Amino acid sequence: MPSKKERLHLLAQIWSTPTPFDLDFFDKGKEVVVVSSYRDIVVWWLRLFQRLLPQELCKEKNDIIKITPAPSVTLKLNKRSGILKVYGKNHWRWLVDEFPGVLEHGNDDVESLPDASDTSVTRFLQLDKNLEEVQDLIDMIPEGGGIMMHDFIMRIWKSLIDDWFGCGAVVYIVTPLIDEERLFQLFLLMIKSKGTGFHITLATPEKNQNGQKFSKIVNIARRMMKKTRTPRTQKRLVSDVKMQWAMENLNVHHQQFSTNFIAAYKDDEAEVFTTTAHFHKSHFHTNQKDNVCYLRMATEEMQRNYLFPLGISQVNY
Repeated sequence: MPSKKERLHLLAQIWSTPTPFDLDFFDKGKEVVVVSSYRDIVVWWLRLFQRLLPQELCKEKNDIIKITPAPSVTLKLNKRSGILKVYGKNHWRWLVDEFPGVLEHGNDDVESLPDASDTSVTRFLQLDKNLEEVQDLIDMIPEGGGIMMHDFIMRIWKSLIDDWFGCGAVVYIVTPLIDEERLFQLFLLMIKSKGTGFHITLATPEKNQNGQKFSKIVNIARRMMKKTRTPRTQKRLVSDVKMQWAMENLNVHHQQFSTNFIAAYKDDEAEVFTTTAHFHKSHFHTNQKDNVCYLRMATEEMQRNYLFPLGISQVNY
């Protein structure tokens, strides 16, 4: 059996498989538990297994369905709770080799993947696209830029990143000063958009102007994710598997500079939001006013004028 650290990495990779709704994985050592808040998860699992596996491999007794997809591998589905348990001598090998394909088959009947994010994460981020369209925020910025309040800058910072992640763009966050709360929010935004194919690079100094190392900020953000609970159920907002996936998929580029912007491109089109505000509580949690400017341009122009001067080379995603 792989080590605990290796198992966490493997489950994070499996969790990254696009699904029509949010799933979560928990490593219990001799078994892996798969859960979902989706109301009809049992129906989805049953339809999926009936399509992929012969009926003779399935046995049902009361509320429990047991399936043997491979030698020394058992799937146990509780029809009442929707909890799926995977166990057996070869369950890890089967999970790694076969389960992502099983999940991908679950998308066959879906014309386009809906927002599969955990709704508790969306609520925590206070993002509601029906109430606050990104374009409405962009339209509030004066042409050519202007001065805006801290709360507006925080809202558009989150909303633009969320919008870019949601469409599978290549995203850059550039700031000389980022705190653990902004990093925590960034991880949540990543988790919310799992499966869209986005890529994210954070450019920030290895040690900020306050003498704090970025590695320490990461550790504090990790502890925040472990401690944060959902208001209603008091369960962890982010599981170890989701947290591992987010941390593995954040590309970090250390460089010394004093500029702040977020940018993204997809195909030949790019967007850039520049500001004098650091992505830090000193600018976002106080009655602060900062310059802002929103620009659209060709991807090549954005790379040439904003990324290359900072030593951020184009990555072949």
